[in-house]
Amino acid sequence: MSKTRRVFKVIGAILAILGAVAMMMVPEYGFILIAALVGLTLMFKGIGYIFYYITHANHMVGGKRILLIGLLLFDAGVFASALADQAQAILVIYVVACHLIAAVLNIVRTVGNKRDGNPGWKIDLAQFFGNITLVALCLIFIKHVEIPVYIYCAGVIYTSILNIISSFRRTAIVYIQ
Repeated sequence: MSKTRRVFKVIGAILAILGAVAMMMVPEYGFILIAALVGLTLMFKGIGYIFYYITHANHMVGGKRILLIGLLLFDAGVFASALADQAQAILVIYVVACHLIAAVLNIVRTVGNKRDGNPGWKIDLAQFFGNITLVALCLIFIKHVEIPVYIYCAGVIYTSILNIISSFRRTAIVYIQ
């Protein structure tokens, strides 16, 4: 990871922590903010993938997969944005599904990194336990308005701290001769 990318990763994590603290200040509007932020983030990521497909990936092997990922992310973003004014239970289930998928991906990365001898498996395992804890807490407190907002914001803060830690990790550079 380049130094510029590390700096942007730390700045993004700090902004995410500040945003989470701001949402914790007004939990009654937290669901609307979460739905809007998640929706916009997914839509912009999807547009980014689609733009990458149009400019570069359409000539690559497996380029159609990038287009598919972009369309799915954009569709999920539109769906999350549409849920902004719906019942909180639907949005909590959506957040739970996202954290459950992230937990599964974390455990797969943990097993792969552990098998390869990569020391980064510990951070992936910590993220797995954090995501599983958030899933359980969101499902337990699904009826309360403020508690899932606090849980989601705690998850954002936790992930941001792990991103800051991982940005200061040394990375190996492999030179092919």
